[in-house]
Amino acid sequence: MTVTKHRDAISLLEKVQSFPWYVEKYVEHKKSKKSSPSTLLGYLRDFEYFFRWMMAEGLTAATEMKDIPLEDLNDLKKESVESYLIYLQESHLYERNVFLTKPTKSAKKEYSDRTIARKISSLKSLFYYLSALAEDEDGESYLSRNVMAKIETNVEEITPLARAHSIRAKILIDEEIQRFVHFVYEGYLAFCDTKRKQLHHLQNRDRDTAIVALILSGGFRVSEIINLNLSDIVLEKNQLKMIRKGKKEDAPFFSDWGKAYLVQYLENRGKYKPAEGEEAVFLALSPTKPYGHRIELRTVQKFVKKYGKAFGMPDLSVHKLRHSFATQFLRLNPDPHQLQAQLGHSKIDTTMQYAHVLDDALSQAINRTTSYKE
Repeated sequence: MTVTKHRDAISLLEKVQSFPWYVEKYVEHKKSKKSSPSTLLGYLRDFEYFFRWMMAEGLTAATEMKDIPLEDLNDLKKESVESYLIYLQESHLYERNVFLTKPTKSAKKEYSDRTIARKISSLKSLFYYLSALAEDEDGESYLSRNVMAKIETNVEEITPLARAHSIRAKILIDEEIQRFVHFVYEGYLAFCDTKRKQLHHLQNRDRDTAIVALILSGGFRVSEIINLNLSDIVLEKNQLKMIRKGKKEDAPFFSDWGKAYLVQYLENRGKYKPAEGEEAVFLALSPTKPYGHRIELRTVQKFVKKYGKAFGMPDLSVHKLRHSFATQFLRLNPDPHQLQAQLGHSKIDTTMQYAHVLDDALSQAINRTTSYKE
């Protein structure tokens, strides 16, 4: 065994321990087929990316990758996996904070079609093993259904209209945007069936509403919001200073109505008892810490899911809030280049997916084209 293979074998033994037991079974199976340690490490990287995305999207209740049960893979819907494809095509900045243990070159640019196809191929291999090759002590397959069998590996076959259809059912449009923001602040109280839940909501509703309103009024990534410091806010210009993908400095805008919620939160930020010199804009309280501390990304993801479910949109997530802003922007301001700058996209093609979300405009254009008099 070469030095490189020996090193990869050791890394494989260490890394696989952070995965669910069924991934360890898969690795043992691939070893029996003479797969190299380097190849298996590549599989694990792809699995880790997908599992952490599942946790971020609320598709599993597990908070540690190792604890994701087989049932959550069995229950995955085709639409969810298609959303993962969309995510890969965008390649967000916050993947470096949530999904990757170390920043990689691929985290600084959008993934190529070939890379996306490889990531999906890795998942197809795992799901095929779990549904068709592996069996438990009763001789039953680990998975009763294989959602990955329904996914096209060639991502170029997923058209912008197909991606748009997947997005449309899970986002807020027009008056739904303001209705949801109001629901977070006021309407959710009706779902607090205990005094403890009521007090918790009243404690955090200014903060939660401000975060939701900022994303919906500026299209920011959740990592950009939680990493904000007080000195990054330029209220008089409705701007937020931030470092975006590729370590680019930027100062995107937010709306006046979003500003109103931000100001209201800032006026009440002291209730979190921040330590002297604490610069984080958005804070959280913890029983183990005497002072308010910077809110964690997982906390935001969880409360957006909570509010979305109560609102009647269980698929709503922080990323879908960003989708909502982008779609509404193009609905009212048909300039994708302006939206590209606001969202921090490196490619206009990524921005253009939102142009297809509202197919009512396309339908009207078709009707105008075909409703002529002979």
